[in-house]
Amino acid sequence: MNRASLPDWPRLMTIEMAAAYLSRSESTIKDRGPTPKRDGRSVLYDRKDLDRWADRLGGQPLTEVEESAEAKEVERRFLEKMNGGH
Repeated sequence: MNRASLPDWPRLMTIEMAAAYLSRSESTIKDRGPTPKRDGRSVLYDRKDLDRWADRLGGQPLTEVEESAEAKEVERRFLEKMNGGH
């Protein structure tokens, strides 16, 4: 498949688009993927967050800044779960 035949993915995506972008199920993205952004009632996934998440899965090295941001995000999600999702 050549790049010209691939869609031009938007920066912010719905869960359906994010799942298609990563070739993962929606439940996988919701349960284990990056935290979505909220704009009013819209729940959107940032393509850069999706790429960083996929890189981490593939063992790609993260920069110091990305590694720090990832650690903070993991901690935030853990604390959110410990507090009952609030």
